[in-house]
Amino acid sequence: MKKVIFIFLVIVTVFTYAQGVDASQLLYVSKPSSVVAQPYVFRATLVPGSSEGIYTLGVEGHLNIFGLNFSVGTTVEYTNFELNQPVYVGMGISAGGLFVALSSNVPSFEQISDLSAYETPTVAFGVASYKKTSFLFASWSRFELSYENRRVLKKQDGQFVLNDSLDWLDASVNFKVESCDVGYFLFRFTVPSLKDVVEGSFTYTWELALPVSMIYVYVGQPDNNDWVLGLGIANSFFNAIGKYNMQTGQVTWMVSAQM
Repeated sequence: MKKVIFIFLVIVTVFTYAQGVDASQLLYVSKPSSVVAQPYVFRATLVPGSSEGIYTLGVEGHLNIFGLNFSVGTTVEYTNFELNQPVYVGMGISAGGLFVALSSNVPSFEQISDLSAYETPTVAFGVASYKKTSFLFASWSRFELSYENRRVLKKQDGQFVLNDSLDWLDASVNFKVESCDVGYFLFRFTVPSLKDVVEGSFTYTWELALPVSMIYVYVGQPDNNDWVLGLGIANSFFNAIGKYNMQTGQVTWMVSAQM
């Protein structure tokens, strides 16, 4: 009972003093490698907005038809719910664990059929797979090893064509293992720039979440050299986490649900 009360107080404190995160980080579809091998059909995410009493809600859907993957998502602000935010669209092909995918965004739903309105897509390929079960209790797991490059395609006369001067080293590599059965586990290791590695500057970001029953402890350097600690609670369809940046003192939180 004391443990439950302590966890409740920690969560309330985090939700009270937290600040928001970048809206694009709410959506899996904003990254092409996350368009494939996903255990969800619908996903919603909530974070605090830019001002007090305002919240940002991310919603997205995913569909896999015989290896053809489609995802679409956007963000809205509570309390107005106006769909005037960028819409992220992704598609990919997966077979035998291998995949190739791309994602982009368009300013609004009204322009979703206008290809010339899209930003230049980011392309990813690699290995990704997931497992999902409902035997005894619901659980899922996902593995990803991907290469991502923002300049495989370029816009020319309103159309997207292959970039004939592509720099294959101007790209990132991502390794990610995530699961939720008796508890939530996450390990992500990303090299943001292969070019920097070749030039002798090895930079990376990483995240680790270790379960203690439904509770999990988070630690990592997710964006830069800043250390971030966190505490979360999760099951197969729900995840809530609060994070504290030890360098800046910033507190953030995020709640997500998927089915």
